[in-house]
Amino acid sequence: MIYIDEPIIQIIMWIFLDIDGVLVPEKKFDKPVPQEEYMKFDTYCLNEFENVLRSFEQAKVVISSSWREIFPFEVIPPLFSPDIRARIVGATPLLETKIIHNFQFLRHQEVMEYLRQNNQSEDSHWVAVDDIPEHYAPEAPVVATDPYIGFDQNSAKTLSQYLGSFR
Repeated sequence: MIYIDEPIIQIIMWIFLDIDGVLVPEKKFDKPVPQEEYMKFDTYCLNEFENVLRSFEQAKVVISSSWREIFPFEVIPPLFSPDIRARIVGATPLLETKIIHNFQFLRHQEVMEYLRQNNQSEDSHWVAVDDIPEHYAPEAPVVATDPYIGFDQNSAKTLSQYLGSFR
């Protein structure tokens, strides 16, 4: 008997990642921060986030943070561990300033535009990790972090459960 291996279809999970309030908790700024320390993620928050990603190889990360407006994209992936860095695949587009006032949920619209620009269906499997869930429509999949604490064990559990539902 001959068995033919059927191709395994791997579902890509898109994680749209905010940074401030997620990987850079507000508690970091309780005391003055030297300028060279500003672009460093909180070690605990980063470890919790990256450990979730290590369990879900099909997850790709897209930066949705305002950091994409301040820093060139190329400086953000090196802030992650080497094994995660390659999975930081892009950033959401900035919508035209002439029309952004038309959108109630601006970050949600930027996610939809990223999916369209990358030939993905609006029904693609995605989740946002953000400290301001109000940036997204109420039915949108969002893992909300406490901005003071950032991405913690509770956030990791919630994200893992969400990603695990698509295995």
